[in-house]
Amino acid sequence: MITAAALVMRERGIAGTTIATVLHRSGAPRGSVSFHFPGGRNELLTEALHLAGDSVSTLLRAAVEAGTPPADVIRGIGEYYKHQLAETDFHAGCPVGAAALDAYDDVDLGPVVAEVVDDWASLLAQSMVKAGFDESAAADAALVAISAIEGAIMISRVKRSTDPIDLAVDLVVPLMPEPKN
Repeated sequence: MITAAALVMRERGIAGTTIATVLHRSGAPRGSVSFHFPGGRNELLTEALHLAGDSVSTLLRAAVEAGTPPADVIRGIGEYYKHQLAETDFHAGCPVGAAALDAYDDVDLGPVVAEVVDDWASLLAQSMVKAGFDESAAADAALVAISAIEGAIMISRVKRSTDPIDLAVDLVVPLMPEPKN
């Protein structure tokens, strides 16, 4: 159900991720929601956001540990989401970005979205610091990069083109430090 919720959220955001839709997508019986998620829909959506966030965090963490240059990390993120969009015929973007549109005033889910974005930005900033960026500048540049790519994913869905992602990557990559020699 958690995976199904994350997949539905990629397409419909928080508002469109209903228990009925998740049950239909997952094939789980209705009673399983209250059994596995006594906190109801918000608990399920929280777990789905963590799952989605962790999948990207795992990729970012591996890139940091491997010493991947920040510009290559940004290019990789862009390629990852371009593939996701193409694979779903532009029906599904990033569940965290989609959730951010709905969760800005949600006292339960808004902080979860912010936590995921902060984790991604922190990991990207670590990559930049390893490449020689000042910590404060790295934190700012990482948040700009995440924001640009998330916005580009949304516009790519509407335009049914990955060009906005390419443009965002092309604009963000020059902000990234070159690796230390």
